[in-house]
Amino acid sequence: MKIQKTALVSMSAVLLAGLVVGCSSNNTAPASTSTGAASSSGTVKNKELKVMRIYHPSMEQFKGSDTINDNKLVNVLKEKSGYNVKFESLPKDNPNQKISIILASGDVPDIMWIPGKSDYFKLAQQGAFEPLDELTKTHIPNLSTFLPKEILDASKLDGKMYGIPVRVAQKVGNGLLERSDILKELSLKEPTTMDEMYTTLKTIKEKKNMAPLTGAAGNPGAFMASFLPYASAFGVGNSTVTKNGKLEFSWLQPEYKEYLTTMKKWYSEGLIDQEFAINKDIKDKMINGTATFGTVYWGDALTIDTSIKDKKTGGTLQYIAPVSGKNGAAGFQEEGIPGSYIVIPKQAKNKEGAAAFINYIMNADTDKFLTYGIEGQDYKVENGQIVQTPEQSNNIPWRTLYFFGDSDPSFNARLKVKGFLPYYEPLLKFKQNREETSYAPSIEAYDTKFTELRNYTEENALKFIMGKRDLGEFDKFVQEFNAKGGKVAIDAMNEWFTKKK
Repeated sequence: MKIQKTALVSMSAVLLAGLVVGCSSNNTAPASTSTGAASSSGTVKNKELKVMRIYHPSMEQFKGSDTINDNKLVNVLKEKSGYNVKFESLPKDNPNQKISIILASGDVPDIMWIPGKSDYFKLAQQGAFEPLDELTKTHIPNLSTFLPKEILDASKLDGKMYGIPVRVAQKVGNGLLERSDILKELSLKEPTTMDEMYTTLKTIKEKKNMAPLTGAAGNPGAFMASFLPYASAFGVGNSTVTKNGKLEFSWLQPEYKEYLTTMKKWYSEGLIDQEFAINKDIKDKMINGTATFGTVYWGDALTIDTSIKDKKTGGTLQYIAPVSGKNGAAGFQEEGIPGSYIVIPKQAKNKEGAAAFINYIMNADTDKFLTYGIEGQDYKVENGQIVQTPEQSNNIPWRTLYFFGDSDPSFNARLKVKGFLPYYEPLLKFKQNREETSYAPSIEAYDTKFTELRNYTEENALKFIMGKRDLGEFDKFVQEFNAKGGKVAIDAMNEWFTKKK
């Protein structure tokens, strides 16, 4: 998900607070098991626990005398689980520095969140965390239904599990959005291939005197996300591709040059918004109908659609399948690989209790409680179905503070009550492409250079497309890229990839 986590994905703090806990994909909801609640307290004598999670915007949404350790939900949670749990938060800024101080002090929490793959693997290598393999077998049976084996395996160091990836149920992020009213006005069909897209863009340009394709490349990482559907049509939408059994950077491939050549042609013909390189947002252009196509996050699609309806201009929106290229190449990069981890520090005082409490949180009944709150106060049941108003949901936005990962039912329920589901669900059917490096452990030579290499690629891609650098210098760009650490980075990644195979 490295390409798509950019400014283009403009989730507000409120949306983050209400919807997102961590990152993962293609997982099932936690199953209700008879061991879920029993193992949380029945076999553990020490009922005192300290949990330190990462900062979350919803921590600032408590009202009155409510706090993270004293409110109607957490009090019920403590009572039902049998644990006296004290929750604390890492600071909003420089949490990793605080983590190092805590671990060095010896006065550690029983459960701790570690943000970032690099720090997680570094600290695991240093022996800061308790191995979880045996604790998982004896005290966290719900984990196997909460996260797939592949995701759990990706968190292992030398074959041992030291942390649990923090799951988010979000499976898709961006999609290719069109102003379907403009296509209808011009009697055009939705394009399905790059050739059809070119013809469609040309027709709209000629008949509406507008640059129909827009994008937002004004922030680092945003260019790749904004134009990813078109790169994917050339098979280079992800950061890496597999060739001859090894990983290669997509940005150095002949297919990437072909992609840039096409984008340059479209730009020179006025089919691409001439301001795309400085745009930080494209919502207004989609709302006003000065653009027809754009890559848009599902959360922003609701904002765009609402504004269009408020204007009463007859405008309509539709997510369409990413256009395909040679051999059917298409899609978006796979979403949802974890970026944070739950660990039990090596010096924790109550390791068994920590594991059992994690299991209790992953139980389906607990998940339902944290998703909806208290029946009669936060929701009601009609004809066997849970009914919750936006007001009721918004009254307990901090409930996600108590998750140790997100379930599909919880995520979808929050999307539904906030009105996002009609924009999220259509994207689920479209092709997603796996980024192999997301499943790798932290590899310093790759991770420390990735952002610099991506930014250098974007800088030059913009120059190539806008004619500020001749595409005849693409081979020179490749040499420059490798000289900046590209070859060393991909060689280090391949040491893992070839062994994995």
